Amino acid sequence: MTLLLSPCGTRLWMLRQAAVLFLILVSVVSAKQLWNDVNKYDANGDLCPAKRSTEDCPAICVYDLSNCPQPISCPDNQVLCHDGNCHDKCTNEINSANPCFCGWKPKHVPSQAETLVPCPVVGSITIDKLYLWNKTEQVRDVCANDAGVSNHDDYGIWGKTWPRHSSDSSGVLGVWTECPDEPQEMYTFREPMWIAVFSVLFGFVGLLGMWYAFRQLMQFLWKKADGTSGKHLATDTISENSRSSSAKEKSAPVVPDSSGISEKSGHSARAAASNENDFDSDDIRLSGYRNHIFGTLMTWYLLLLSMAWLSYLFILSADYYGSMPNTPSGKDSSLAYNDSVLLTQTFIFMWCLFVFMIVTITVFRFRLRNFFRIKTPPGMGDFVCVEHKIKKSLVLAEQSGLLVKSVQRLTDMLKHVLRWDWSVTTCPLLETASKRKYFTYQCTRFVYDEHNKQFAPYSFDLGSQNNELVAKAGGLTTEEAGTRFELIGPNSIEVYVPNWFWATVREMSSFIFLYQGLALIMFMFDLYYRVGCVDLGIILLAVAFSVIVRKRSEDRLKRMAEYCEPVMVKRDDIWTEISSRDLVPGDVIQIKSGMHLSCDCILISGNAVMNQSSLTGESRPVPKHPLRIDDTRFSENANKSNYLFAGTLVSQVQPMHSSNGDYLTDENVLCLVNRTGTSSERGKLLRTILYPEPVSFIFDEQLKVVFGILFIYVLFCMALAIYFYQGSPTATYLYFMFCAFQAISPLLPAGLLAGQSMAVYRMKRKQIYCVDPKRVFLAAKTKFFCFDKTGTLTKEGLEFYGVQKAHIPAATSEATFDEFTGDLASSDVLMQMGMATCHAVTNLNGEPIGNPVDIEQWLATQCTLEKGEFLDKIVPPEGSKLDILNIVRRFEFVHARASMSVVVQDERTNQLHVFVKGSFERLKDISNASSVPSDYDTVCSRLAREGCYVLAFSHKVFDVSLDELRNMAQDEIEAGCDLIGLLVFKNLLKHDTSEAMGKLKDGSIRPVMVTGDNAMTGVYIARQCGMVPPDNTVLLGDVNSKSHNIVWTDVDTDEQITDIQPYLNNNGPDGFPLTELAVTSAAFRALDEQEEMSKLLLNTRIFARMKPNDKVRCVQLHMEKGITAMCGDGGNDTAALRAAHAGLALSSAEAAIVSPFSTSNPSILSCVELLIQCRAGLASSFANYRALIGYGTVMTLSNKIMSFYFSSSLSDITWLLIDALVATSMAITVTFLPAAKKLAKYRPTAQILGPEVLASTIGVVAINFCFVACMWVWLFKQSFFRCNEFDSSNIDVQRWYLLGDNFEAAVLTYVVFFQFINNGLMVNYGFLHRRNFFYNPALLAVAAMLIIIISYAQLAPPSRLSCSMRLNCGNPDVLVSLGFSRPTWYIEPYNSPIGHNVLPDYAKWTLWGYSIGNMVAGHIWQVVFVYGPVRNYLRRRFPQRRIKFKL
Repeated sequence: MTLLLSPCGTRLWMLRQAAVLFLILVSVVSAKQLWNDVNKYDANGDLCPAKRSTEDCPAICVYDLSNCPQPISCPDNQVLCHDGNCHDKCTNEINSANPCFCGWKPKHVPSQAETLVPCPVVGSITIDKLYLWNKTEQVRDVCANDAGVSNHDDYGIWGKTWPRHSSDSSGVLGVWTECPDEPQEMYTFREPMWIAVFSVLFGFVGLLGMWYAFRQLMQFLWKKADGTSGKHLATDTISENSRSSSAKEKSAPVVPDSSGISEKSGHSARAAASNENDFDSDDIRLSGYRNHIFGTLMTWYLLLLSMAWLSYLFILSADYYGSMPNTPSGKDSSLAYNDSVLLTQTFIFMWCLFVFMIVTITVFRFRLRNFFRIKTPPGMGDFVCVEHKIKKSLVLAEQSGLLVKSVQRLTDMLKHVLRWDWSVTTCPLLETASKRKYFTYQCTRFVYDEHNKQFAPYSFDLGSQNNELVAKAGGLTTEEAGTRFELIGPNSIEVYVPNWFWATVREMSSFIFLYQGLALIMFMFDLYYRVGCVDLGIILLAVAFSVIVRKRSEDRLKRMAEYCEPVMVKRDDIWTEISSRDLVPGDVIQIKSGMHLSCDCILISGNAVMNQSSLTGESRPVPKHPLRIDDTRFSENANKSNYLFAGTLVSQVQPMHSSNGDYLTDENVLCLVNRTGTSSERGKLLRTILYPEPVSFIFDEQLKVVFGILFIYVLFCMALAIYFYQGSPTATYLYFMFCAFQAISPLLPAGLLAGQSMAVYRMKRKQIYCVDPKRVFLAAKTKFFCFDKTGTLTKEGLEFYGVQKAHIPAATSEATFDEFTGDLASSDVLMQMGMATCHAVTNLNGEPIGNPVDIEQWLATQCTLEKGEFLDKIVPPEGSKLDILNIVRRFEFVHARASMSVVVQDERTNQLHVFVKGSFERLKDISNASSVPSDYDTVCSRLAREGCYVLAFSHKVFDVSLDELRNMAQDEIEAGCDLIGLLVFKNLLKHDTSEAMGKLKDGSIRPVMVTGDNAMTGVYIARQCGMVPPDNTVLLGDVNSKSHNIVWTDVDTDEQITDIQPYLNNNGPDGFPLTELAVTSAAFRALDEQEEMSKLLLNTRIFARMKPNDKVRCVQLHMEKGITAMCGDGGNDTAALRAAHAGLALSSAEAAIVSPFSTSNPSILSCVELLIQCRAGLASSFANYRALIGYGTVMTLSNKIMSFYFSSSLSDITWLLIDALVATSMAITVTFLPAAKKLAKYRPTAQILGPEVLASTIGVVAINFCFVACMWVWLFKQSFFRCNEFDSSNIDVQRWYLLGDNFEAAVLTYVVFFQFINNGLMVNYGFLHRRNFFYNPALLAVAAMLIIIISYAQLAPPSRLSCSMRLNCGNPDVLVSLGFSRPTWYIEPYNSPIGHNVLPDYAKWTLWGYSIGNMVAGHIWQVVFVYGPVRNYLRRRFPQRRIKFKL
């Protein structure tokens, strides 16, 4: 008859058979030593002495009692029953005790044994000389003699052979009941547990198949309805006839999957992105997806299935410990017929399935949800899936060896197969009020065009000529603004920050945590839960730390990115106050003093003074002028003086009330909004910050190799386990998994981050804050340190520096300069009057308001400002030479004139004075020529070269009436003034900048200046702080405005240099050129385009007039040469701070949010402290790495492999002490060693596979293994051990916790315990970047405590401590027989024939000294070879090939 199975039934049958096969394969068999006859020979090579022993004889079983050795003889009226004894009556109870069944359950008894009956039982025998190594055969022979067996060959062994059924057949007469282990229980797979498992699992598989078929059908229908791919071709612009707008709309199309619903993730986009939104369409693929209730239910099914599977594993663990509800006390494994072995096999099987499920979900987690959606054309779904090509840069790639590169290629291939080389972001497809479809990706809105079937970020062309732009001063209508808002989106960067729950889920979904979690699930089983709980606590602390740091950083960035403020905008010809978030291109807004711009604007009416330090870093205020009404073509580069950038501060505004028709007049200062959101300069900057290019450290790449090597090593351990545990797959699998989790410790990732976390903590105490701890390792390897100038190397803003009075001496008619003075009070009275009055400072609630330079000038006079009879009254400080002054008339600063003027009345004399202040070039032109000193240009140029900002003052006494004054023009008032002197401001160097530069150079770090200020100031500051040696020549490169060629000039002589190569070839005593280069941003860009900048990079010290993008490029060029850090304080530095390997922001809220490191301490020495702590953190992390690798190798090589051979194990309490106390406490306290006091000449190694780490690790492993091997050689020569060896041949090795009550386990524990302690102590060396080891009292105290604990347990008489560890202890009666007092505490009976593992005193002290010698040998290796003279010799003999550069 043929059995027909349905497909589902077939799958169920196949899985059931697979489960049966798996459970059969992992059946339990005992193990024994392969190369040693246990307890056969003593230390001298003689046979072990025989012992007197009483043993029970096995029964002889036959089919016919006539085959028994002796005739059956029972007392009168008794019969021989099936229990082998004579009884009056054979009852069922008596017969059920048949020894021929070996005590097995009826279902397990072989059919051949079912009819066996026992011969009369011999009973017990006493053997005077029993040899343990031959115990079974000896007992059988004596029992055979007592039973009257004449020929031993007539009786075989039960299970190996069976008796013959008749005298005519051949074979043995009977069998001895030397019974093997009973077969374990096996499932019928009809149990409710398995029915539920199969139903849920195959229910999901069946539904998954149905969903896949349904999905394919729906996608076919969508593809058919979508038509040909020609509908998806990109165009340059998107036109809409239904939309009315005064602006021209442009878009950068992103072409979706040309097939719309292809299963291959679509084709890449082909259209180039616009300048406003820098998206490379070739690296973006779009796909649409639509929700379906079936797919949503499948998603929830999968989620619930994984949670149920995890819960099931915990249920199995609880059942293993007998903690299931309604389970009798002392009973366990109720789900597996009370068979713990069967339950273990079930757990292993279910754990493997769970691993497969979780790994699959994790690998495809970003695509999984879309698998349960129906793929559609991008514009027709509920979601748009954006796939972006990942371009990861490798830091220190030049240090990648052949092995690392090979692993990189393999991982790249794996990523390509699994499609990990594309980042996947699924964005909801939304609709505007007018039903326009859009999605937001990387803070940019992509709008769908129904005609061209494409998404695009929009921009608006407001006009190409100046008059077109000014003509838009009437603003937009509400309807126009609404339409543009739909296309552009809000004028803010919407940053998604998950809540605490999802932030934790995100952190826990990494592969590292997945590995840790799977390991912990295994630890919770098999009586290892205590160690699992400790590891769980440590891992959760590491996760919590990472979540808190990351989320706080994201919250701060969100607050900065989504900043908005009220603004006055013209809509429908009415001024209305709205949020800056609602601004769109084409809006006309008012700007006021103190306002932060949230968008890029064009100034169309009035003048403004802008503080652009957050954008350019330039300390001087920047004047901005309105657009002239003409047909000149507008461009951002040509119209810099008319363009206002987002993120800059409005310092001062001046409405334009009248003009000749060439400018727009208005009572307010007006701006036309040009770009908003991510299209603005600030938006582009924030987008680069939010979505940086992924960076991989050489450390990360080599870690993959290390994990690969460790995995191969674990496979080697598994092979040894298979060989030693012949026939015991369950034990082999368990020991293999524990080997894997101990060699590749779940704490290894946390240990590697421990040094980094400690560095973050210590930097916080130094007021240096870290929001990206991963950058600690990068900062530790810094070669180049780029510095902004203003506010970083120098003090923030311009400060009053002094005055230089000009006058005409009485003896001559030629004007001259007096000596420069920084003491204003001692200077000329006229200079004091001019400074006190010639400004536009006003008083608001006691605070001076106005141009920053004016405020600094005003504060230097120490005068007070009051409301006067005319404009303002100036009250001089007490003791001043000045009188009270009234400002009668003021002509504010006009950028076209480059000057301002005031008319001042001396209240005491009523004399009128005119003061004019402006640029030194302008004042030279309008002042009387006789009052201008002959060396005027030389003095002004010298001051400018020294980094000074120079203004000039002119003065005249004005002899007119106040009435006449009212009607006089500005030119008439200012005419005929005499130059009275120079007013000098300077960006002063911080007091500790020079010290910091010296320390950085001592630490082999090259400092570089990247500033937005002018080049001459940069050169002066670089020389002043020691960045450039004072005797070095500096050549400045700039672009000639006419020829557009790069011109090199000697900054000291103004001599033009046609060929700089001879200068660069002229080396000093240190072997480096005596010439440094400086370049302007124009020269920098030109050299970069010519690919020459990279060649001159290490000769260039100063980069001047650098915009944010230029700074980023400069940093990137340095990053190509080595690890590069950046230090800045302004918003103009944020992109470079984020782009650099390590960025440190000084005292700027915006920069601090985006920079990996920030500090509230403006001292430049914070850079030095940052590097000191990061180097120490990297050294500590590598120390921890070596300690944990040492832990894994000791655990596996010295411990586990020996345990495999002897089938012994450390006690569970000892394991707990090692894993929870020794490994954890040492790993934590290793990081407590403080950082060095100064930067060392050498950087710490970042190579896990480098010579330092390999020499340290492999050397210690070899030393430890040699000592363990010698220890075993020593042990096998000891008389107390030989003939008392542990015989595991009849023990279930899966029950590891029963294998520690012997000499082998005790001796191994003593030695490896010291090795574990020493792992933490040995990595405490290496004091280049950390202080000497004795500065770590916590580690020394922990090590001393642990040494005392194990020494006391080893050397003292049996105690509570030693007995709890199952060391140096035994059964109470045995201890008394050994001469010890009877213990007063409970001791669980020893699983050993001799009942103890107490070593003789000489052996204890020998092993203790041996262990101390092992520790000393390890320390000698570290001090002499790894960090001492051998290393120094090899470093000199074989120097590393590095890029050489001038520090």
